[in-house]
Amino acid sequence: MPFKFMNSLNDSISELDPDRIYVENIRSILKTNTRIARFICKLAVRKGYFEKYYAISCKNETCGRVIKSYQDKTEIPLELVCQMCEEDGTLVYTFATENLIVTPYYKYIQGTYELA
Repeated sequence: MPFKFMNSLNDSISELDPDRIYVENIRSILKTNTRIARFICKLAVRKGYFEKYYAISCKNETCGRVIKSYQDKTEIPLELVCQMCEEDGTLVYTFATENLIVTPYYKYIQGTYELA
């Protein structure tokens, strides 16, 4: 039974996008709660396995795409333009950042860990 779990775990991890690992991915893979998954991600940052980023998503219902990502919350400007909405001719494409969804995600630092 433990080997079956490890194989499943390795398969799940190998399917992740190493440039966009969300807390929900970790929660689902480890079958734990969000608080524990968030703790694991923070620990991975401290140990040098992950870097933390913030994705800013468009709030237009027809879009919802990530407008831009930042490594530090202090880098996020007060206002952002969704290029996709602007190009599509959507009436509202400039947003106050405080009204947008900010989602933390993590990026795996290549070469810091190898699966067995």
